[in-house]
Amino acid sequence: MSTRIFLGIFLLFLFILVIFSIIISTLYGKRMEEMEINYHLEVTNGTKEQFNMLTSMIDAYSYSLVSNGAVQEALENGGAGQDVEQIRTYINDMVRMNDSINHVHILGINDFWCSTNMQDSRGFYRQYLKEYVEGTERKGIWTGFHSTEEDDYLSSTSYIRPVFNSETKEVYGIVVLDVSYESIHKLFTASSIRLKDKAVIVNSDGVILLQYPLLADYTEVLRNYPQVLKKSTQIEGKLYKKDVIIVSEKINLADWSLVRFVQKDAATESIREILKVFQIVLVITTIISICYTIWLTRSITLPIKELMQVCKKVMKGDFTVHAAVKRQDEFGRLGDTFNSMIDQINDSFDKERRSRNRKAEMEYQILQAQINPHFLYNTLDSMKWLAVMQGVDNIAEMSTALINLLQYNLGKVEGETTLHNEIESVRNYIIIQKYRYSDMFEFTTMIDEEAEKCRVPRFILQPLVENSIIHGFNGERGNYRVHIAAVIFDGKLHIRVIDNGMGMDADSTEKINKGQEKSTRFSKIGVSSIRERIKLYFGEEAELIFDSEPNVATIAEIILPIIKEES
Repeated sequence: MSTRIFLGIFLLFLFILVIFSIIISTLYGKRMEEMEINYHLEVTNGTKEQFNMLTSMIDAYSYSLVSNGAVQEALENGGAGQDVEQIRTYINDMVRMNDSINHVHILGINDFWCSTNMQDSRGFYRQYLKEYVEGTERKGIWTGFHSTEEDDYLSSTSYIRPVFNSETKEVYGIVVLDVSYESIHKLFTASSIRLKDKAVIVNSDGVILLQYPLLADYTEVLRNYPQVLKKSTQIEGKLYKKDVIIVSEKINLADWSLVRFVQKDAATESIREILKVFQIVLVITTIISICYTIWLTRSITLPIKELMQVCKKVMKGDFTVHAAVKRQDEFGRLGDTFNSMIDQINDSFDKERRSRNRKAEMEYQILQAQINPHFLYNTLDSMKWLAVMQGVDNIAEMSTALINLLQYNLGKVEGETTLHNEIESVRNYIIIQKYRYSDMFEFTTMIDEEAEKCRVPRFILQPLVENSIIHGFNGERGNYRVHIAAVIFDGKLHIRVIDNGMGMDADSTEKINKGQEKSTRFSKIGVSSIRERIKLYFGEEAELIFDSEPNVATIAEIILPIIKEES
């Protein structure tokens, strides 16, 4: 039965999970793959736009210099009559305002030179000025990354723009803005590192200006796909024998192209991770389904097995067993009904046992009554008066104490008394023991008035006091003392029997408190009897606890619920 239930539920769960897995993979997998590739392309466009912003800004700065009247006049006149310091201040402010610009230079055909660089690097730029003068092109151009012989400050790419007469097209000079390699490289690598793509910046001649990663070789792939150098495009190709999507974006105002090689497996990495997570979830769900199926199967079959086991024990005559079916369903109600039936049968047997016990107790009381205590009391009383008449006071006092002690212990059948009566019984016992031990110890009490009215089991203090006298006092030193204190604290009655005798070590004290009673001091004293009796009368709230230190003190503390004597 359990196997059939398990297989049925498990196969149902497995079928649902497989259907769900197919739906996720087929319907959403392809869509998420397209979204991931589009995300890579959008990032590429974002990088291109950042480059466009940079080139546009540099173009704007260069135009402001080319259109500046002071710069034009200085280039026409070779700087004669012009405030060159004013121009130098202007271009220095331009460098300070923009971290992307390393230096600004102004070079004229008459060898006029004004620069933010302290070193003279005009030799590098003369070739570009010569090309403008001899040619007809008047547009700005970008150079490759370079560092001049005079200036090894940083590798830079320069944007060069001619200053010329708008009517005659005669060139007077050039303005040069050196753009730092660091700023362009930061724009270039930021998205590549984040997306783990490979990318290059290349001019129309196929010269690679920047690349990521640095050790990769893109010469062959650029030669195989020359169309990416001429216009913005998106094609599929191969890089190092791996399928890639080649995305080329032209950068405005520069003869550059940003080419990114997006690996298809990298572009779909996120979807693969999602599918992997889903597979893990599928495995976990399968394990949970198996566990749940096992639990459900056991929850159905175990109660039946439990009831069968209990029935077998009842058939053998054990009416103390119960079915442990604690549930809020039909099995739970069946178990409760079965337990009620066993309880009723057991109650009948308990009534019969109690009847037999009462009969035995009555027979014992009758037997005890046959020993006439009055004869013993009268004999002791005669001995007391004989001692009084002969002047032997100590014998008279001992006889009186013994009479009172016997009347307390034998004269009543009840198992309970007040703490006041229990203390008085101990006092009579102390009188006898003082004569026996030559008055070697002192006995004191400190009993709270409310505590005296509390009900306690009979004969629980005398064994503890007897233990202190017999096993605690060795006779080697005097000044021994037994003290009984009782007080109501924290809603309970606390009774302490304290002596300053030999004491016990920590190991012996621990064994006594655990009920093992292996200590020599307690080998002949019914500590377990006291503990059992107080728990029989008051339940588990009652406690007997010992605390001792060798040759210092021993404390036996009884803690009982408060039950006061009825008025």
